[in-house]
Amino acid sequence: MIQQILKPTNQVVIFADFREEGSNIKSLMKNMGGNVKDLSLKVGDYLCSDRVCVERKTSEDFINSIIDGRLFRQAEELIDNFTKPILIIEGNYFRESMNEDAIKAALSSLILDYGISVITTKDEEDTAKTIYWLAKKEQIESQRPIGIKGKKKPKDIKKLQEHIISGFPGVSSKISKRILEKFKTVKDFSEATEEELTKIDGIGKTLANKLHKLLNERYDE
Repeated sequence: MIQQILKPTNQVVIFADFREEGSNIKSLMKNMGGNVKDLSLKVGDYLCSDRVCVERKTSEDFINSIIDGRLFRQAEELIDNFTKPILIIEGNYFRESMNEDAIKAALSSLILDYGISVITTKDEEDTAKTIYWLAKKEQIESQRPIGIKGKKKPKDIKKLQEHIISGFPGVSSKISKRILEKFKTVKDFSEATEEELTKIDGIGKTLANKLHKLLNERYDE
């Protein structure tokens, strides 16, 4: 992600992804006194500070993202880049055509497995107010800068090992932890057979084959 940092001022600044043009949220936040700047964000929809990023989903999009797997891919990206990621779900998602237990399971996973805060709002106005006050709290009260620092740097060897393995296609941070729990080192993982890889929860035959090829196939120009 590009690096763009602004120091806090007396005015609340919110970076908004240009793809959010379809909603009234940006204009509503401007009416509240917010300075809304359009950017092409690779992760999330709104930046409230250097550590707070908001992913906004309507109830329909939330359900669809569970079904097609986008939700947890986006969750991975949020936690990889921000220390305080937030998901806002706009509207009543229990009215959508999905089993209530499946919805609760997804929400539980976001909160407990990914450490993402989940906020529900009634409508666009409620969402705009929530984002504005998150930004105000961060910038005015906490004096946090706003911007994009780039990916969080791993703090120790353990985190760095997880970071390296989660860089492989199809490997989430959860799967990278399972890999390291089994093989203990990145070296031993690189020497694993396809059969050994398939014994990891979350790695099927197709992914195991792909990983094995990446780790063992000779590079030729």
